[in-house]
Amino acid sequence: MSKKNLVSLFLVIIFITVKAQNIDMKYAAYAGKSYVFVIFQGDEQKTIYEGKVPANGKFTLNIPKEYAPYNGMARWLITGTMEGGGLDMYIPGKSFSAGFAEDNMPIEKSTFQTDNTAFTEIGNLFREQTNILSRYEAMQQAVKAFTTDDTNYPVFQQEYQKQIKAYDNFQQKLKNRNDYGSQFIRIVDINKGINSQLTGNPIDIAKNTEQFISNELDWQVLYTSGQWTPIINTWLDIHTQLIKNPEQFAAEFQKVSNKAISPAIYTNLVKTIAHYLSQQGQDEYIGAIAPIVTASGKITRYDGELTIYTKGTVGSKAPDLIIPQQETNNKKQTNKTQVLKVTNKAYQQTLLFFYQSVDCKTCDQQLQDLTTNYQILASKGIRVITISADEEKALYNSKSKTFPWKDAYCDYKGEKGDNFKNYSVTGVPTIILIDSSGNIVSRGASISF
Repeated sequence: MSKKNLVSLFLVIIFITVKAQNIDMKYAAYAGKSYVFVIFQGDEQKTIYEGKVPANGKFTLNIPKEYAPYNGMARWLITGTMEGGGLDMYIPGKSFSAGFAEDNMPIEKSTFQTDNTAFTEIGNLFREQTNILSRYEAMQQAVKAFTTDDTNYPVFQQEYQKQIKAYDNFQQKLKNRNDYGSQFIRIVDINKGINSQLTGNPIDIAKNTEQFISNELDWQVLYTSGQWTPIINTWLDIHTQLIKNPEQFAAEFQKVSNKAISPAIYTNLVKTIAHYLSQQGQDEYIGAIAPIVTASGKITRYDGELTIYTKGTVGSKAPDLIIPQQETNNKKQTNKTQVLKVTNKAYQQTLLFFYQSVDCKTCDQQLQDLTTNYQILASKGIRVITISADEEKALYNSKSKTFPWKDAYCDYKGEKGDNFKNYSVTGVPTIILIDSSGNIVSRGASISF
């Protein structure tokens, strides 16, 4: 064999070695049991292996090459049994072993993991934090229970302050380490409502959490943590319910956008944000970040919930409506549509109201308010157009016949209809206000009269 071929073969072997990532398992107590092995990718829990534990309890889990080297949390679960069982584990980007030190022992007490000291460190850090919080809570209760005149009060107070200091030191240690384990603990704490500060104004504590997510959070760690959606929703909760400033949200999102380099992570991030904000009727926040999203170059296809960043955003040109052709001479003209201009010089503004007739109490309330105040809107030169997501004609007619405005339409395609797609409406009610130039000036889930 030539020297050139030997070098090529050596490189191939090295490549395979680097890419291969296996977990050797030893769980004889679960012999014969079926299991699944999952890893986390943003809002998805991917099943990458299914099998049955052999008689000797020894088997190997393989990380597929498209995910290797995987650095993140995983879950091995026994399925099809009443007793269940399984193991949450940290996979450190390399191969390792896990199993029972002794057979027939509780899995949480007997699991060993060779070549994976980080998993043990994570467990130790969690225990250290739990111990501090337990002592803090005990002293907090003692300080409340005893008066300052009690001889034991100074001891309790001193210990109380000591635990606050210990917790501050622990949080600083996590920040200084800044490895997967320390990031993971801080992520889990947010999900559990455990703050990085034990004392302080609740508003300041919430803003501190927001700053951690915006400035310090490792998005690759979050992506593989199994905590993706609740952490992002917490971040959005703070912005939409506490800070209430779309411009500031856009500035913080820009920081996150710069750090979420991976197209897969970025796409999942903006999809999760779009889902939350559209469901909450906070479309002005979507409009604030839409230019950042579209300029990122990280999204390959704007489909599904991602269309909300390119269609029907505040500041963009409003698409004309596609509506079914009206019946003439009592004959239904099927599969024919007409274009309805959303702007009309006879009106100052146009209000589009997307709704459905059933299972939407908010729609009912908003439609009632709209009906009550319709004459006020009309006197201000506002045209009202309603678009229904109903799929049954009788249902649509029973609701729409009560409307005092004439522009009410339904194509009986539900939220898959052209107008819902063109305006990126993924939840009802959605209310869109359009100016006389045909530009969308506001979008949300409620009307202010």
